[in-house]
Amino acid sequence: MTTPKNQEFRRPSVLLISVDALKPEFVFEQERLKVKLPNITRYFVENGLTAREGSKSVFPTFTYPCHQSMITGTNPAVHGIVNNGIFDPTGEHKGAWHWFANDKVKTMWEAAKEGGYCSASVAFPTSVAAKGDYIAPEFWWDGSAIDSRFIDAVAKPQGMILAMEKEIGTYAGGLDLSDAGDAQRGKAAMWVLRNKLLPQIEEKPFFMSAYFASFDESAHQHGVYSREAAESLEKIDVMLGDLIREAEKITGGDLVVCVVSDHGTLDNTHNISPNILLKEAGLIKTDEQGNVISWRAFCQRAGGTAEIRLADPKDEEAAALVKEVVDRLAADPESGILEVVDHEGAKKRGGFPEAAYVLVSEKGYEIRDDVDGEYCRTRLTQKAQHGYSEEFPEMRASFMLTGKGIGRGNIEHARLIDVAPTLAKIMGVELPDAEGKSVL
Repeated sequence: MTTPKNQEFRRPSVLLISVDALKPEFVFEQERLKVKLPNITRYFVENGLTAREGSKSVFPTFTYPCHQSMITGTNPAVHGIVNNGIFDPTGEHKGAWHWFANDKVKTMWEAAKEGGYCSASVAFPTSVAAKGDYIAPEFWWDGSAIDSRFIDAVAKPQGMILAMEKEIGTYAGGLDLSDAGDAQRGKAAMWVLRNKLLPQIEEKPFFMSAYFASFDESAHQHGVYSREAAESLEKIDVMLGDLIREAEKITGGDLVVCVVSDHGTLDNTHNISPNILLKEAGLIKTDEQGNVISWRAFCQRAGGTAEIRLADPKDEEAAALVKEVVDRLAADPESGILEVVDHEGAKKRGGFPEAAYVLVSEKGYEIRDDVDGEYCRTRLTQKAQHGYSEEFPEMRASFMLTGKGIGRGNIEHARLIDVAPTLAKIMGVELPDAEGKSVL
């Protein structure tokens, strides 16, 4: 492989791969969990730096806030993406998610480009409108061919997705979280490596982020320790190895690889729906079909946490009624609520800056948005979930490094917000807004 022309270009290329919900125990206790991850073992466990105790995620431990924290080094209250979905009690935004990169603080994509890197991303959550060179974002509308046209329109450069699809088939936009969807994410990442980054490697190194979703989805559907989840993870390990080897070939070994996850996950036992109590208190009104038509207070879920907002923060009567509800939940040992966090407390933990209260549930009690029915039920919507307290050991994420200049050993006291500052230090680029710090 070609050697870079001068010293400036000897900075390593960096490949960041997020494996959604990868718990450290699946990396370090493969025999016990009956999973085989030879590429993760070879590159990271045996020859890299790994956070054996995991890294602390953010508040909430939910996919989209976590990924924007990972790519900025800041907490959700700072970068502004505080949940997967937009706060939308009446459904006027048609189920829209926070697909977009934040516009408050600098991302690694922008920092890399400004710092002389070729900046790319494939399928990374919260990457629409990211300030990079080659961005194949995660976005969806209805799962049809319309998705490809939408994604192509917001990709950088326009036309890249349609060109890619001529070779690999349909690009997985976000609705397909299956093993097959991940296979397309892997093909897309490989396509960008070969078709966009390889032609420029003599001139500049690259930073590329990539993402795999199927382990998380299999856990949601079948349970954290199900055979289906293990098989999804083993398939990801194969694709991860292929990407690393291709990147090594392209860079001639001038490469650092970082594999991370956004959070852990745990198995559910109950569903609880605080909105039912808010409706009983007269704070939510619905039509005959159960659709919310007006609200003075609403509770939006984030897995094992949920934020309650007031429609009008100055509505003292509504605030008093909400306080009665949350006080009752906090006092009831059968409510499934571990703690009630007030507005200031939420901001101190780095999340939900617009919440009047945040509910944090007991392990296994997933919070739902239902406004009718039973408050608590054992009929589960998903078998496993995250979003639970960032203090739970089960919510700890993975953080692993290997490659040029990276030794072997343990990363202690790692946090999700340390990922971006660590990579920025390796690359010699500026990330001025970061709250985290380099672990090196």
